[in-house]
Amino acid sequence: MTRENKVKIFILSFFFINISFLLFVERPISADTAIDSQNSVANAYINVTAPTTNTWSLTAPNFNFGTQTASSSVINSNATGDAAIKIVNLSGTSTSFSLQQSISDFTLVSNTVVLPATGFYVSVANSSDGKLIGSSNVNIFKQNGVVLRSGTGANGTMNSVAVTAQLTVDGTTRVIVTGSYKATITSTLVTGP
Repeated sequence: MTRENKVKIFILSFFFINISFLLFVERPISADTAIDSQNSVANAYINVTAPTTNTWSLTAPNFNFGTQTASSSVINSNATGDAAIKIVNLSGTSTSFSLQQSISDFTLVSNTVVLPATGFYVSVANSSDGKLIGSSNVNIFKQNGVVLRSGTGANGTMNSVAVTAQLTVDGTTRVIVTGSYKATITSTLVTGP
């Protein structure tokens, strides 16, 4: 191969490499032009069913009445719940329901001494969306009391607003033993108003 042919091959190779390089360099994107004015319409489908278990769930707040001074009189203590009442209805229907609560005796954490409580009054504010209707001053001490009812469109996730409680302790007939007390609140959702 002659020197002249080698130079020609080199120049052609260089030329093709540069053209290839230019073909792969990024070019500005332009919008496509529609060639069919009768665009096709498609659909997407999903079938959602209610879960077979755990279609309802409930979360109720705790109350902390802090430190109170023992007395030989009636003591009324107020507390606000640490959260709203949250009810989740995944049944897919707006079933009417009520929330019943009851609270046990307050017993000393260290032993079985019982606080001479005579009442535990719960008040629940209505939800802002009207799905939950609260009650006021319902005594749930060792008895069931309806503190909340369903409102309009009561399905999905529902939250009450403020939940407050008043604890009444009667020190006039029994000595109030000092210490930390605890009680259990039981919450039950029932169907119907």
